[in-house]
Amino acid sequence: MKALALAMAAIALAGAHPLARHVTIRRDTYGVPHILADSEEAAAYAMGWAQAEDHCVEVAKRLIAARGETFDHLGTGLENDYFAKRFIYPQAKTSMAKLSPLMQSMMRAYADGVNAYVVAHHSELPPWIPRFDAFDVVAQGRAQIVRFAYPRAMIESVIAKQPAAAPVEKASGDELGSNMWAIAPSRSKSGHAILLGNPHQSWAALYWEAHITVPGKINFYGSTFVGSPVLTSGFNERLGWSHTVNYPDLDDVYVLDAKAAKVRPVEVVAAGRKRTYWETDLGPVVHRAGDKVVVLKSATLGACCFADEWYALSKAKKWPDFKSVLDRNQIPMFNIAYADADGNIFYLWNGMVPKRTDDGTDYRFEVPGDARHVWSQLHPTSELPQLFNPPGGYVQNCNAPPWWTSAKAPLDPKKYPSYFETGRPLSLRTMTSLDMLESQPKFSMADVERLKFNNHMLLADRVKPDLVKAITDLADRSNELHRALTVLSNWDDSTAASSRGGVLFTRFWEIYTQKVPQPYAKPWDAADPYKTPYGLADKAAALDAMEAAVQWTRLKWGREDIEWGHVHRLRVGDVDIPADGGSGLMGLFHVVDFTAAPDGRLAASGGDGWIFAAEFGPKVKAVSLLAYGETSAHGSKHSTDQIGLFAEHKYKTVFFEEAEVKKHLERSYRPE
Repeated sequence: MKALALAMAAIALAGAHPLARHVTIRRDTYGVPHILADSEEAAAYAMGWAQAEDHCVEVAKRLIAARGETFDHLGTGLENDYFAKRFIYPQAKTSMAKLSPLMQSMMRAYADGVNAYVVAHHSELPPWIPRFDAFDVVAQGRAQIVRFAYPRAMIESVIAKQPAAAPVEKASGDELGSNMWAIAPSRSKSGHAILLGNPHQSWAALYWEAHITVPGKINFYGSTFVGSPVLTSGFNERLGWSHTVNYPDLDDVYVLDAKAAKVRPVEVVAAGRKRTYWETDLGPVVHRAGDKVVVLKSATLGACCFADEWYALSKAKKWPDFKSVLDRNQIPMFNIAYADADGNIFYLWNGMVPKRTDDGTDYRFEVPGDARHVWSQLHPTSELPQLFNPPGGYVQNCNAPPWWTSAKAPLDPKKYPSYFETGRPLSLRTMTSLDMLESQPKFSMADVERLKFNNHMLLADRVKPDLVKAITDLADRSNELHRALTVLSNWDDSTAASSRGGVLFTRFWEIYTQKVPQPYAKPWDAADPYKTPYGLADKAAALDAMEAAVQWTRLKWGREDIEWGHVHRLRVGDVDIPADGGSGLMGLFHVVDFTAAPDGRLAASGGDGWIFAAEFGPKVKAVSLLAYGETSAHGSKHSTDQIGLFAEHKYKTVFFEEAEVKKHLERSYRPE
């Protein structure tokens, strides 16, 4: 700690970083930083400073976690430190040289920006924050990729077949979701392409919105998770893209004889504590039991240059340029929806997918360890499912497999390897998305903005008629079912804040599906993908569940027709207001995840967070919204100034043109 203090003092005495004189941060009236720089390195430096200004402690936590030193500084997270020391930080050090010289410089500049902010504000910050370097920033990017793509569930399923030698870390149960649309000029009222980006993540993931301008180099508006110098979705003057999570199988797991696999020990030290792991020429050993080892061969862990690809995408100006960058195939996963000022739209099921022997092997589970089933190449981008300017004039994705990107131009899974998105059905949320896109001939930006907050629950359409009929047909109805019938008959099948019925219905569905694992009378059918599932498989169980739901709702909330917004809340800082939205699993497009609060209510904790829509005319017009605000500094108005807009389904105008930025400036300063 003394050495760190001396280092920081030396930095302070040296004066401002040279890059600080070549960049200006202009904060608009919502606190969004518009970074204007003379060089791309100076812009990255300002990114580090501005992110630290908004979320310094969280940025520091992510960087020390990627380094594998959380336990050293905070006394927690030892297992995560071992994971980072084994799979994240060493690979970052070796992959640094594979990045372009520009990206290497940007990684260093970003770290310098964070460090400079910490030095300038050390008296306001926790004393444990160390000095960071470019390797930490590269490692943090790898950690974010691994968060999405590391195959924990697959590894656990294979290990479960082996004698357990040690406890296995359980995978997260969080649903990683998102929505995105690209609408062609033929389907827009203005005759210009429209892009909607709507990622769903835990609000703790912290999207951060920014505008980066280096004249002659880049002019891009978008977002990223804090801890990164590169924006990962958004738009420039000519084009834009968004992501949703997809589920490519990037890794294979083999159970091998330890001796034949030539297992060798590898020592990993975290928090001064040594632990032995094992490696093979095929990949790391993720479990060992007796003379058997479970070995992982991973495209995920081999990824290195995704930051370069994202950054190059943000600088593309035409479709051929954008496509040539995608052909690098360095972003390990994520669907992509694209639109541009020339009227093109595009969808790609993106991923660094191994090229495997397609012989009926189910690569989601244990894979034979013979040479025939050990891959050595990845599929090029041209072999992945995609649609360019399809009939119907739109592409969309809500985390469903790629086959139903467009109802007018479905893709045939038989034309692709069987291990591309195996066995996943079309989701109710995707059906809602398709229903909206097929509901009218043309769309304005205002239509897209309005439909994004659609609170209609498709699940209610599919099962409520059966439920109401089952109650109505009862000759001798209980008091609870009398009450339920009244509520269901009056309910508008939505999760609007003022709507009465959604709380009761969701509780009914929770109880019913616990009793009836396959709940539908007609399950989802690939032959009728847009109209199934529907109906109730077990009406007697449904009636019992509804009686129990009425009793629970009355006991918990005092009445069975309690308003959705009374139970569900938006709580950011001192703001506490009614929420709408709900689970995408119930067919909602306006996805909001909720977590139980100490007072028993449910507080928004994820789902819709950052939203943007852009229309690519002669000049790009865009709106955006970051529900939980640009900063986590509770003393700043920008920690709560967008949550009210979110509740009212409103957006803030994106200030993209230089004249707009200057007109709506709140403050302008150099990062020093």
